[in-house]
Amino acid sequence: MIRRPIKLTTETYKTLLEDYASHVSHLGYNKGSQRMMYFNLLDFLEWLEKEELDEIDRIKPHHIKTYYEYLKIRPHSRKTGTISLKTVHHHLCNLRLFFTLLQQTDVLPVNPMSVLKFSYPRETPEPRSILTIAEVHELYRSTQTLQERAILSLGYGCGLRSLELMGINVEDLRLNENYIIVQHGKGNKRRLVPINARVKNDLQQYIAHERILYLKDEHTSALLLNTSGKRMRKYTFNKILKEINERTGNPVIIRKNICTHNLRHSIATHLLAQGVPLEQVRTFLGHSQLETTEIYTRINAQQLKKLIQ
Repeated sequence: MIRRPIKLTTETYKTLLEDYASHVSHLGYNKGSQRMMYFNLLDFLEWLEKEELDEIDRIKPHHIKTYYEYLKIRPHSRKTGTISLKTVHHHLCNLRLFFTLLQQTDVLPVNPMSVLKFSYPRETPEPRSILTIAEVHELYRSTQTLQERAILSLGYGCGLRSLELMGINVEDLRLNENYIIVQHGKGNKRRLVPINARVKNDLQQYIAHERILYLKDEHTSALLLNTSGKRMRKYTFNKILKEINERTGNPVIIRKNICTHNLRHSIATHLLAQGVPLEQVRTFLGHSQLETTEIYTRINAQQLKKLIQ
């Protein structure tokens, strides 16, 4: 393990640090995690010495709370600003494991972390990149197989989630009635998804001319098959989309790093931009709450203008 020089002067703390390093190694953590956990504990022990707390059995819950407040304003060692809230949380999880070890080995009669609870930070994720309609057309033009077009049509034209894409069977297609059945959507909910003429044609062409090339077992019901004849998985969808994405040669599209969720996000935004009522878009996407669908309305007027050109 690569270690920076230890500034600890308390011999007991040096011993506890080495014992903890051995403990996490025996638990089977990978080398990177072991290194992080070692340094996190070292930071805590060095902080204790600065606070003139040189006996581990003197540590009380209020000391750990003070350390928590210190971590939230502690400067980042390699870049400007403070460490992230997730990093702070990792420090606290590490301390919980450390004090649990001390209690289990009778070094401490009471674990000061046992009465403390720190919730995991829920940071707001960055919004997904939205494709313009012109960019969607570029993706379609960059497909090389009927299967690729079928995946695009199910992901964009039907707004399916990756797990819904994976679960679609041939018998779920009602092409004559212009809809498909999602048997197990989010929350195990069933819904009907309408399809337009282009989606219908893409699916018909794939089934008639290309699905049979992947078929190894005539009893297989999955619509989308991999090269082994098995049901295609989530990571394969996104791998295929990445290949189509890069094939466009368009740096703007490539930077958007298209995945199934980008396609779903894009069709929802396009439908709303074209005046489809929010409630209808909610039903189309299979959202339980209207508030979930409303996230797609948070787009400025300039973006909308570009989307509907």
